[in-house]
Amino acid sequence: MRNKLVFFILFSLWTTVLLLSSPVYATTERVKIIQTYGEAEITAQPDLAKISISIITKNQLASKAVEENAQLANTVLKTLLDFGLTEEEMKTSSYRLHSYREWVKVGPQTEEEQIYYQATNEILIQTIQLDTVGNIIDLAVNAGANSINYINFELRDPQKFMLQALTAATTQAQSKAEAIAKGAGVIIKQLYSIKEERTFYAPYRFQDTVLQAEMARSVPPTPITPDSVVIRATVIAEFSF
Repeated sequence: MRNKLVFFILFSLWTTVLLLSSPVYATTERVKIIQTYGEAEITAQPDLAKISISIITKNQLASKAVEENAQLANTVLKTLLDFGLTEEEMKTSSYRLHSYREWVKVGPQTEEEQIYYQATNEILIQTIQLDTVGNIIDLAVNAGANSINYINFELRDPQKFMLQALTAATTQAQSKAEAIAKGAGVIIKQLYSIKEERTFYAPYRFQDTVLQAEMARSVPPTPITPDSVVIRATVIAEFSF
């Protein structure tokens, strides 16, 4: 009995050694991948205008610069309210007061350094009545605004257009993969992975230089007609074959 037990123990140890020393072969086949890059660009008509204007005043006395600025800002706001804009469509986005030094000629050959204070009140206007943008600019300038920072034409709901662009980008990625597979003589099995790389849209910005030139000539701005905004999306997809 004792001999049988010893034999069984030795047999078990020998079997274990054989199993540990035998090579292990992977049975999982490496996934073969076709990777493609899909991109799409769609356009949409803007339905929101954002206009940034500023009232800038300067004086050697800070109080005077602030006072004059407040008067002009109130005049601009009242004019635009009378035009039909609501208080919700207009807000002060920033207000700054700073000092600076300037050399001023006080005689035929004499200059003197003086300190000035400049107050800047920036007002942001939003409207969905895009055909009134030119009138709004004209009224604001005539009422006292002396700087137009930008005019952006945007989308109130860009998300739905971004999703459309993503759909188109994904479709293109799949079409590319199918073309590659056909050329290589293989068949796509399934979508292995896909990820969004980038999705964005760029508002249409009216040229500031045109507006500033018209303000310098003291003439009403030309009719402002927005161009389409562009929405872009890109994806990276992998297909197994």
